[in-house]
Amino acid sequence: MLSPRKGTETLRRGNVNGCAYSLIDKNGVDYFNGVAVPTVKGNARVQIFSAIENLRAALEELDFDVVVKLDVFLRETGDKELVRAVMNSVWGEEFIPATTFVAQTPCDDSYDVVLLAVAVNSSNSSDNSLPISVYECGEHASVVEYDRVSIGFFGGFTPSESPIGAYDRSFDAFSRMRAEVEGNGFLFPQVFRTWLYQGHIVLEEGDTQRYKELNRARSDFFYGTRFLEERLPKGVEFGSVYPASTGIGADDVDVAMACVALKTERNDVVFAPLENPNQTPAFDYSDFYSPKSPKFSRAMVLSFNDRASVFVSGTASIVDQKTVYVGDVVGQTNQTLANIEALIAGTNLSRYGVQGFDATLSDMTVARVYIKNREDYATVRSICEKRLENVPVVYAYADVCRDDLLVEIEGVVSCRPVG
Repeated sequence: MLSPRKGTETLRRGNVNGCAYSLIDKNGVDYFNGVAVPTVKGNARVQIFSAIENLRAALEELDFDVVVKLDVFLRETGDKELVRAVMNSVWGEEFIPATTFVAQTPCDDSYDVVLLAVAVNSSNSSDNSLPISVYECGEHASVVEYDRVSIGFFGGFTPSESPIGAYDRSFDAFSRMRAEVEGNGFLFPQVFRTWLYQGHIVLEEGDTQRYKELNRARSDFFYGTRFLEERLPKGVEFGSVYPASTGIGADDVDVAMACVALKTERNDVVFAPLENPNQTPAFDYSDFYSPKSPKFSRAMVLSFNDRASVFVSGTASIVDQKTVYVGDVVGQTNQTLANIEALIAGTNLSRYGVQGFDATLSDMTVARVYIKNREDYATVRSICEKRLENVPVVYAYADVCRDDLLVEIEGVVSCRPVG
């Protein structure tokens, strides 16, 4: 059942059988963020069909007609074509959201697949929505336009066959992502959120580590790119500006990427990269952690039309630049959530020029929780269910970028207007 909208609330939550979701008033358009799981037992095809049907039923009940971004978490990466076939049978061949297949095993042993979807209502029937247009540009891109703003959702970028090695394959995947972004009328500096899924992320490669090679490729690819420079708050001194990002392990041996970008001619659309007051910016890490530091912001705020959303990067149990609570999954989970709380607090938003908003963990619209060890799932989930009450969450097993990190959490936050 969907909770009613109250006063200036920008967030409502609900649950249809097998699909937990949030509805977010984002700058005059309602967005759907939903996590759909199978509710019948059976083989992979049966479960995939069930999860997609549960997502479809939730969208239909809420009058959302277009999925623009879909992340498919698979126990078996070889089931990609099966997912495509079932999607075509349920929605038809013309339904193609920007899709990323994530090679991460769902933590719940009864699930072979979990779906994370972003959807909009293109029929403009909502009493809370501005007129909206949606362009589905194939499996790698969907574009949403409203109120002189275009938001591009891009996903499913993997390298071509020829490059060898983590650096070259990562660089090639970045190149493919950039080509799709620019091929749909956006500029690469308009990208504000990325996801980087790397197989065997903490393993050695030559005399270095695969994650360090990913960071080296990202640093080289981003070199000279001035992200969002025309959209930053006035009167605030920003140093390096990079998209919010998650760099996380995956079960296969390769890399896959996704991103979101925004373009507009309006002057009141503002982005602000956030750093955590309790953490060293990732791009200022010492050489000990990576010869080329990770080039991302801890979060990115998007604000216009009296609304603000925070896109929280992958966050872990790090204070300053050191791992804390080593070997203690309870401590690490709570520290990770505390880091997110500090990041999204109104005082931190104001520090970066975004005034009149506040947020707590209760304002998260959706979250992803990546867990390294299977034996930690029940403990981590118990903590998150208490501190992220009713938030739709994807739980997946994944190596985090340091051997001593046991959990990583990311999400999207709908800020509350204050004052």
